[in-house]
Amino acid sequence: MAREPASREQRREETHRRVYEAALEVFRRDGVAACRIDDIVNTAGVSRGSFYFHFPTKDDVLLAYLHETERQIIAALDEVPEPTPLPLVLSALTVAMAAVWQPDPRLLPDVATVALRNAAAALQDSESDSLRDTLSQRFRAAAGRKELNSLLPAEMLSDLYLGHLLAGLLTWYGSQGVPLQSVLESVTVLFWHGAAMG
Repeated sequence: MAREPASREQRREETHRRVYEAALEVFRRDGVAACRIDDIVNTAGVSRGSFYFHFPTKDDVLLAYLHETERQIIAALDEVPEPTPLPLVLSALTVAMAAVWQPDPRLLPDVATVALRNAAAALQDSESDSLRDTLSQRFRAAAGRKELNSLLPAEMLSDLYLGHLLAGLLTWYGSQGVPLQSVLESVTVLFWHGAAMG
């Protein structure tokens, strides 16, 4: 049986993925700042125009990678039942985050930089599929169960926690002598002692 030709949309998605994976490969090899678009398009086997069609800038590739890693972490959080106490939710988050970044830390500083540059927009954006929104829901539920002190709204505590985790990730990146999960668990313990009720 003859194989049906790929639709235009399928070809576009395949090219998008090929450009994305080529860009990540070149970023890891050369560093984001030193990477040339020509190196990406040569690796992907596409034209410069194809790169810019799919990703207007290198930062857009990094944002796509950030969203991909977030989806992996959210999937792990979704496995934790809703009424689970917040410390156990945060533990699942640190395990998932360490699983993403420990084996492949090369892009961490660049992804963090792009994330921080886009933080203002992210704070105004209420995407239901974002890690920020997913975690905020868990913090709200914990506040409803009186697990959190009420000095700040649950959403703000959630954002502060994510900021602490980002600082922990970057601190670990600078000195990788301690396993990432241990660093993130320690950040969580330090944060939790200030955020817990009582």
